[in-house]
Amino acid sequence: MRTDQLTRPNPPREPDPVPAPPPPHPVPEPEPVPPAPQPGDPPTPPIPPPPDPGPSPDPVPPTPV
Repeated sequence: MRTDQLTRPNPPREPDPVPAPPPPHPVPEPEPVPPAPQPGDPPTPPIPPPPDPGPSPDPVPPTPV
């Protein structure tokens, strides 16, 4: 060990850089709420059922016995 190392210690180390925090997740906009029905308003029509998908495009062949 050299004697100048004893009299002059190493300079203080610079602290490690702190990574920036990730940006916050965007808050999704809430869906608008329709106004509540008032007395005398016409009844809300029912939601139609989804359309029939029809036959499968790739029918599974029957398993041979």
